[in-house]
Amino acid sequence: MDFLAQQARAQRQTRWLVIYFLLSVSAVVALVYLVLASLILSYHESPEYRFTLLNVVVPVLNLFARVLLHPWDYLKWIWRPHLFLQIASWTLLGISLGSLYKIRRLSAGGAVVAELLGGRRVETDSQEPDEQKLRHVVEEMSVASGLPVPELYVLDNERGINTFAAGHSRSDLAIGVTRGALKLLNRDELQGAIAHEFSHILNGDTRLNMRLMGVVHGILWPVILGRVLVRGTSRPVEPGESILFQEAAVTRLPLVPIGFTLIGLGSIGLPLVRLTKSAICREREWLADAAAVQFTRYPAGIAGALKKIGGLAKRGRLDTPHAETASHLYLANSSVEPFGNLLSTHPRLEKRILALDATFAGQFPHVPMLPPTQVERERLYEDAVAQAMAFDKARPDQLLSGLTEHCIRAANVIRLGLPESISRALYEPTGARAVIYTMLLGSDEETRSTQLDILRLKSDPLVYAKTLDLLSDAPNLDDHVKLPVIDLVLPALRHLQPQHYVQFAQSVRELIEADRAIDLFEYTLQKILFRHLRPYYERSERPAIQYATLNHLWPECAILLSALAQLEQNDPAPAQAALLKGTSVLGLPKDALPVLSRDACNLPQIDVALDRLARATPALKRNILLACAHTVAANEFVESRPAELLRAIADTLDCPLPLFVQTFQGAQGKPTSPI
Repeated sequence: MDFLAQQARAQRQTRWLVIYFLLSVSAVVALVYLVLASLILSYHESPEYRFTLLNVVVPVLNLFARVLLHPWDYLKWIWRPHLFLQIASWTLLGISLGSLYKIRRLSAGGAVVAELLGGRRVETDSQEPDEQKLRHVVEEMSVASGLPVPELYVLDNERGINTFAAGHSRSDLAIGVTRGALKLLNRDELQGAIAHEFSHILNGDTRLNMRLMGVVHGILWPVILGRVLVRGTSRPVEPGESILFQEAAVTRLPLVPIGFTLIGLGSIGLPLVRLTKSAICREREWLADAAAVQFTRYPAGIAGALKKIGGLAKRGRLDTPHAETASHLYLANSSVEPFGNLLSTHPRLEKRILALDATFAGQFPHVPMLPPTQVERERLYEDAVAQAMAFDKARPDQLLSGLTEHCIRAANVIRLGLPESISRALYEPTGARAVIYTMLLGSDEETRSTQLDILRLKSDPLVYAKTLDLLSDAPNLDDHVKLPVIDLVLPALRHLQPQHYVQFAQSVRELIEADRAIDLFEYTLQKILFRHLRPYYERSERPAIQYATLNHLWPECAILLSALAQLEQNDPAPAQAALLKGTSVLGLPKDALPVLSRDACNLPQIDVALDRLARATPALKRNILLACAHTVAANEFVESRPAELLRAIADTLDCPLPLFVQTFQGAQGKPTSPI
C-alpha cells in the first residue's frame, strides 16, 4: 500500500470536504429559512391565535397545505429578501462560531479528542493486564511502521466495542479504545482493530477526520445544546429510552420548549452532516479493513472484532454526548444506524465481514456485556521469532508498502528482547531521559567521561543516577534496536515539565557535541526526537506545502543523493553509479546531477535541504524517497549507516518507513537491512 499516494488522496478529499461543507451549509441555510419564514409569515397571518395552542397548529397545517397543493405559489409567497438576509446571517454566524470554536479546541491534537470522548490516558507504566496488552499491540504496530507510539486512551464508561485514532500529524496522535473493546476482544482481534486505525494514520485520514469533526460541529451544536436543555445531557436517546429524564423533567420544564426548538433547527442539518460523512468516510473504511489484513496477514483478527461488535447488544454505540460529532472516527458505527444504513459513516457490518471472510453466513456470535477480564492468550514467540527472521529480499520500490506481518512480529521480538532495566525505564519520564542519554554516550573512555560530567553537572540527579544504572545494559543494545527505542520513549517524554524539557534538549545537544563530531545515529536521533517533541513544547507549525515540482528543488536533491551515494563508497565510480540509480527514478538524464563533494553534502547541508524538501507535495516526497532508496540499495540491501540516514529523511518527509530489521548477517558477515 502506497501511503504517500493515499495521503495525497486524503488531501484531495479535503477539497471535497470543503465543497460538501459549503453545500451542506447552503442547504441548512435554505431549510432553516423555509421553516422559520413559514412559521413567522403564517404567524402574522393568524394574529387571532396568539398565545394559544392553535397559534402553532394552524400555521403548520396551512404550511403543509400550501407546500403540497401550490408549491410554486408557496415559494413566491415565502421569498422575502430582507427576511432571508436576516435569517441567513444569523444562521451563518451560528455555524461559523460553532465550527471555529471546535477547530480551535481540537488544535492541540488527538489527546483533546480522546479526553472529549471521556477517555482516560493509559499510563506508560500501567500494570493492568489488558492495558499492557493494548500498549504492546500499539507499540508493535508503531515500531513496525516507523511511527512514534501514540498516546493511548481507554473510554472506561463505554461498554460497546469500538476504537478510534485522532490527530493532526504523526506527532500528536492518540488512539482510544472503549472498555468493551479492551475487555471483550482477544489479542488478535485487538491487533486487527488497531491495524485498522494505523491504516487511517498512515493514509493521512486522521488529519481529514479532525477537520471534518471541526467543521460539522457548526451544524450540530444546536442539537447538542438542545439535548442539554431538554434532558440535562447531550447524550443521544437510546432505543426505547424516554426523551425526557423523568426525575429532571419538572425542574427543566421552562427550558424544554427552547431545547426542542434548538433540536428541531439543528436536526435540519443532521442528515446533511451524515451525508457528508458518509460520502467521505465509507470508502476509507473499506481501505482500512483491507490494510489491516495486509499488515497482519490474519483476516480473522479484524473480522473477529467486527463479528463481536455485531454480536454485542450495544454493538459499537457510545454513551458519550459527543459521539455524533466524532462518529466518523470509529471502527464501527457509534450510534443507531440511521435510515437503514443509508446515511451511516460506515458500511454495514455484514458486508465488511463478508469481504474479509467469505464463509460468513450472517450469524453473529452472542457476546455478553463485559464478562470477567479475559486471560490474554500468549503467542508462541518462538514461532514469531522464526517468522520474523524469514524476510525475503525486496525491491526498493516496495519501500513504501513494506509494512507486513513480518515487521509486526519483528517489532514484537524487539520489544520482548530489550533488557529488563531498559524496558522498565521506557515508560516513565526519568527513565526515558536516561535511556536517550545512555544511547548517546561514546564508546571511548575519554568522551564518555566528558559526557558523564556534563550530565552530573547539568541534569536532574535522579536522571543521572538512572543513567549510571543503565550503563551495564546499554552495550547490549544492538544498533537495529536503538531507532525503535526512540519511538518507544516518546510517550513518556511528552509529559515532561516544560523546564525539564528545556534541560533535556540542552543535555542532548551537549552530549552530541562532546566529541566535536556528529555521527549519523546522533543526527538521526536528534532529528526524529525533537521533530516529534517540539509540537508539544515549542508550538512549532507544520511546514506549508510550497513545491509541486522539482524545478526549485534540484540543489536539495543533489545534496541528499550525493550524501547517500558516498556513505559507504570511497571510490568515485561506485558513488556515481549509485547516484545514477537515484536520478533515474526522478526521470533525469545521466549527467543532470553530479556527485557533490563530501563538504558540500555534509550533515548541516542535509539538514537545511530536508527542511526545504518537507514543503513538497506528498507525491513529490514519494519520488524523492524512492530515489534515495534506489541510491543506497544497489544490491537490494541497505547497510546500517545509510539506513539511519534514510530513516531521518523519511521521518522529515512525513513518510513513516517500516521497521528496518538489521542484525542480519550478509554474505560478507556485515549487518544489513532488507528494504
